[in-house]
Amino acid sequence: MSISRAQHVTIALPTLGCKVNRYDSDALARALSARGYCIVPPNQPADVYIVNTCTVTAYADAKSRKIWRRVRKLNPLARLIVTGCYASLAGEQLLAIDGIDAVVPIAEQDSIPDLIAHWLPVSASLAPLGLTASIPRKRATVKVQDGCNLSCAFCAVTLARGAIRSRPLPEVVDELRGLVDAGMREIVLTGVRLDAYGLERGERLTQLLEAIGTLPIARLRLSSLEPVGIDAQLISALAAQPSLCHHFHVCLQSGDDDILRAMRRGYSVDRYRQIISDLRFAMPDATVSTDVIVGLPGETAQAFANTCALLEELNIIQLHIFKYSPRAGTDAATFPAQVNDAVKDARSRDLFALERRLFSRYASCLLGTRVSVLVERAGARGEGLTPQYVRVCAPFSPAGLGSTQTVQITAIGDNYLVGDCSCRQ
Repeated sequence: MSISRAQHVTIALPTLGCKVNRYDSDALARALSARGYCIVPPNQPADVYIVNTCTVTAYADAKSRKIWRRVRKLNPLARLIVTGCYASLAGEQLLAIDGIDAVVPIAEQDSIPDLIAHWLPVSASLAPLGLTASIPRKRATVKVQDGCNLSCAFCAVTLARGAIRSRPLPEVVDELRGLVDAGMREIVLTGVRLDAYGLERGERLTQLLEAIGTLPIARLRLSSLEPVGIDAQLISALAAQPSLCHHFHVCLQSGDDDILRAMRRGYSVDRYRQIISDLRFAMPDATVSTDVIVGLPGETAQAFANTCALLEELNIIQLHIFKYSPRAGTDAATFPAQVNDAVKDARSRDLFALERRLFSRYASCLLGTRVSVLVERAGARGEGLTPQYVRVCAPFSPAGLGSTQTVQITAIGDNYLVGDCSCRQ
């Protein structure tokens, strides 16, 4: 490829899965942009596609394969790199698929810019092209740790991501300071096990929160937390953080003690109930979302009913619902009493219906009230998020994009609120 052609090399980064994957893709985009490559949206034709995969379920694997087929139609001559959790667990299998040029495990993602440079070099005189357009203008995610030391019977993430590794506290604070200086209004801390930050070197997430408290962050948000990592000390540190958004994603997976034991989750239903109670006692306006797996081998109708009852009791307003699928190398894949797909489908539908009821119950209390919204999309069908991670739709002015506005709630949608942004601030 000639230099004149190489100066216009385009790269797209379709990304599946969690905020950790999103952060990894954004980091790759910055590194590639700094070398002079042009980052384009994932649904556009590109010279190189880097598909950052998820493997939490068989459905996630299938979505990755669907993306490979789609990008091949966008540009049959493009180079295709597969990375992420699926690539880390099934590298040899994926390399055998026609059309995949490289499979890069998570631990080797830093090598991707050099790999692309070997294929499609760019002129050294090119100036950096800036951040990828997929990074929100006023909202950024910062990965502070990777890996997990739990051994849940159903989960392949530990196999893909490895042991806990936390970034040094000064390094994280420097990145956060840079984002604040760049005008970011909301920063989300994420990790495979965010609650275990620093655990491998005798530190705690509480120390990171204390250091962050010195920065003028308008909004600080946490990604998911594991119940085994939440204690009174962490809850006190969360409540003391003035910029913290009072929404907590506390992974449940099941509301039945027998299933929790089979999953090897390390807590009971009563312990989970107490954690949510303690969070709300410390922060009365807090909302809670969670993950739920349906159809783990051995899940009876009563066990599922127990899960639904707990979710309703605790007023969990958002659910991430996963139908169990066996993951190679995990213990649950060999469990007896596998649940058939029809039952999983029915239970998933029941949970989606429950989620709508629980959200409506919560949202009805907000009718007529005023909420703070960080505007993420402007126009007649504008959108933004409250600190409690509730989406609000309103006709936000383009001039207000990225700002925090006061909105009066006038109606309720399926999983969002409708607001009037003409009310006085």
